[in-house]
Amino acid sequence: MVTRRDFIKATTLGGTLVATRQMSNARTVFMSATKPDSGFIEEGEKRIPVIKEVDIVIVGGTSAAVAAASAASRTGSKVFLVAPLSYLGDDVCGSFRIVCDENEKPDNPLSRRLFLQSKYPTPLYIKTELENELIDYDVDFLYSSYVTNILVDKEGSLSGIVIANRSGRQAIRCRAIIDATHVASVARTAGAQFTDFKAQKYTFNFVTIGSEPQSIPDTKAEKIPYSITVKDKELPVVRYSFQMHVGNDSYAVIQEIEQKIRDKVWTPAQSDSSDILEYVPFVSIISERGFNKQISSVRDIPIEALQPKGIKNIWVLGPSADVSNEISEKIMRPVYATSLGIIVGETVAMSVKNIPVSNTDRVYHLVRKGDKKGEIRELLHPLRPGTNKGFVTSSNEALPVLGEYDVVVMGGGTAGAPAGISAARQGAKTLVLEYLHGLGGIMTLGLIGKYWDGYRGGFSSEVDNGVRGMAPLDHPRQMKNWESDHLSDWKQEYFRSELRRSGGDLWFGVLGCGALVRNNQVSGIVVCTPYGRGIILAKVVVDSTGSADIAIAAGADYNYTGKNVAVQGAGMGSWKPEDYYNNNDWAFIDDSDVLDISRIYVQAKKKLAGHYDMVKLPQTRERRRMVGEYTVSVYDVISKRRYPDTISYHKSSFDTHGMIVDPYFILSPPQERHTIYDADVPLRALLPKGLKGIIVTGLGASADRDAMPVIRMQACLQNQGYAVGYISAMAVRENKDFRELNIKAIQKFLVSMGNLPDHVVKDKPFRGYSDKDFADAARSLRDNYKGLEVLLTDHERCRRIIRREIESAALRDKLTYASVLCMLGDDTFASIIASEIKKQDKWDQGWDYRGMHQFGASMSRMDALLFALGNSKGKRSLPVILEKAALLKPESEFSHFRAIAYALGEIRSKEAVPILYDLLISPGMRYHHITSYREARAKVVPSVNDNSVRNAALKEIHLAYALFICGDKNHLGETILKSYANGLQGHYARFATDKIQIIKSN
Repeated sequence: MVTRRDFIKATTLGGTLVATRQMSNARTVFMSATKPDSGFIEEGEKRIPVIKEVDIVIVGGTSAAVAAASAASRTGSKVFLVAPLSYLGDDVCGSFRIVCDENEKPDNPLSRRLFLQSKYPTPLYIKTELENELIDYDVDFLYSSYVTNILVDKEGSLSGIVIANRSGRQAIRCRAIIDATHVASVARTAGAQFTDFKAQKYTFNFVTIGSEPQSIPDTKAEKIPYSITVKDKELPVVRYSFQMHVGNDSYAVIQEIEQKIRDKVWTPAQSDSSDILEYVPFVSIISERGFNKQISSVRDIPIEALQPKGIKNIWVLGPSADVSNEISEKIMRPVYATSLGIIVGETVAMSVKNIPVSNTDRVYHLVRKGDKKGEIRELLHPLRPGTNKGFVTSSNEALPVLGEYDVVVMGGGTAGAPAGISAARQGAKTLVLEYLHGLGGIMTLGLIGKYWDGYRGGFSSEVDNGVRGMAPLDHPRQMKNWESDHLSDWKQEYFRSELRRSGGDLWFGVLGCGALVRNNQVSGIVVCTPYGRGIILAKVVVDSTGSADIAIAAGADYNYTGKNVAVQGAGMGSWKPEDYYNNNDWAFIDDSDVLDISRIYVQAKKKLAGHYDMVKLPQTRERRRMVGEYTVSVYDVISKRRYPDTISYHKSSFDTHGMIVDPYFILSPPQERHTIYDADVPLRALLPKGLKGIIVTGLGASADRDAMPVIRMQACLQNQGYAVGYISAMAVRENKDFRELNIKAIQKFLVSMGNLPDHVVKDKPFRGYSDKDFADAARSLRDNYKGLEVLLTDHERCRRIIRREIESAALRDKLTYASVLCMLGDDTFASIIASEIKKQDKWDQGWDYRGMHQFGASMSRMDALLFALGNSKGKRSLPVILEKAALLKPESEFSHFRAIAYALGEIRSKEAVPILYDLLISPGMRYHHITSYREARAKVVPSVNDNSVRNAALKEIHLAYALFICGDKNHLGETILKSYANGLQGHYARFATDKIQIIKSN
């Protein structure tokens, strides 16, 4: 076998790069990121926020990376770890190296804990132990982040890194870097010299769970002595070794190999498989001292073999080091990897102690020149106000083009996978990009494997039948309720195989982190892969991230928490092979906030202790929503609004999973579970205002947050995704913008396949309500707010007509009319509401925050009237509000605290300060923010549907805001808000930051 050392040969260009730090024509360096001669696109100057200053940064989530981090921290160094996946131990859990070979002897405390605690440790145990190792040794870290660049100081010496995640890009200053990535991605970014790549066959290992070994030509299959028992059934664990030809060292090639391997090994009995391929990298760094001798211990490996030649203060801790293939294979095994990690971590920490941390950095680029095809846009904001350590400048950079497609779908979840299949079926050259290593998102990898409500015709019906057809009807894993329940692993495979059968390409392990825009036309996606950062060009971009990540990076406006903290509850569930549904609701989670995501992974491990494993993504029901050309409102849903450009049809109750904010629902709460609404969504609601070439699906679409519960159901979004894929292919085929397409022809096709009801082809534009409609609605308002959905579509007309009606109304009806006027800011009749509240000598039955099974009202009638008084902003109502506030006790229901805080926050009177202050200093009311992973871990409540933690924090943060805006006392309100603003809980941080900025600016 030809080893890497047999063809080590430094390129002249590589040597020049390291020696002179010249970056202008270094195209061949990017062979690792893209295909040869794919081209480069120039990026303009950027200011990237610095979020940390540490001694050592460790990049990678392997067991070796964790061992190095804790070892370095024990020397007194300040250490930060950047993990690419959503968990630690990808070399253990991602490739199922769960058990040691017979000849492997754990020789350090960490490896002994990992592999000797029990005969067969579970993935969750491994992930938790590695995470605890970091937390217990004060190593800070972030999940789900890739390195994109290094920083250099004014002398050109390494001084930090730049990372990318769903929050954008951030920089971290440091003295040294330990690159524990599989392919030495940081060393590549730094311009290290590598051995020449050789096109030949390489060995790839892949593990499956549940299936007996398959007979595959030229492939070795062996059972692993690792026991997984589910329902008294022992599942076989099989490791396959494939010999696959590799044409070039690019991520596209790796992904094609992975998909081919998945094609070969899958059977209906398989319930899980590797996240990542296990292989020896095709090239290695060229170091100061290459090493290819036999070793008896990892201590025999010279530290110089881990240091790229000519580059100081970076060490490669992994199989891309300058060692033989045999040594690389050995240090890929966790037992040896942890031992080497400890050695490297301590050695590096001691060797860089006297190096100063630079504060005059710039972003280092290998390539500066490229084509100017537009502006590369991305998010560049500090993660929290308190993490802002300034900015570093990134001058012109040229990013490699990783591919060029007709349609690129970012996100392979509920809507994204169907969009990719649909576009590919229509003949568009299609690429689906997904960060996780499976398709289907929340309904598969998130284990919400059961339809709730939703319209199940059209493509959704095809999916259900397709999943059932993955195996004979008498197969033991067939679901009895297959029309509503779906096996997670079968559905993942259905989407993956159907996409490939349709001719689409698929890359796992990809984060979307920006957009290429020219003249408001989106023509590409900036992505991060384990091989680096680059651009994929597209004629049409489908943003199926669920949070409109690409659209927002491209410049689209969006709505989210901030003005309020109302968001649907979320969870993180347990998982074991053959599970398909583990739904829960115990947290607020911001998918687009990497700090919050990392925090929730920590808390979930504590909450789910003892389980086999946990899901790999948060079970969120509400996310960022871009502002489209049309925004679907609650009023549209209630009144069954029809549109001439409807492309998806939705059915659900208002499954709110928490509180509501719309004035309509405050006065007229949503109906209980049994009431099902049907709603149309127009094409305009998926098109970001002001942008062309991009369309947004799913939870990122343009809709009011209180309307989302009806239009977020899985079955409906599968159909929406398929429609979007079809429309995208049509836009490419006809070379037209989405807005120029023949929407009626598209609707006819979608009707013919069952995606849409017949009425859509006849629907006309809504012309608005007439004066008669408003008059009728105003009169019917007396019947429990009937017609309010009409009146609130035009506030000024509503005020005029209600002022007329209230004069002749009966006393009981005057209260109804007055509440609407107050909600719209008119305090003319506020005294009617104040009198009604004053008549009550105590609080009525309130509402504590509830996530699961929350239907109907989320506040009491008195709460609603207090909201109305607050909106009126009349100070004459203050005494009655303060009277009710004085009756509150710490154990009172949250909805009462929310109502009081809102009303006083709108009126803003110093008279409210004493009552608010006294409430806040009551024992148990404060200190519910979370500022560290150690604290996050400690504050976990075991129940998977706990509401107590959210109720406590919600009471505190609402009272703190009201106190601060009313004048504050002893800086208590401000102090509490700042604690949340700099804390790890994303939605609370957003709310607190927004309120501090508003108050400071007034």
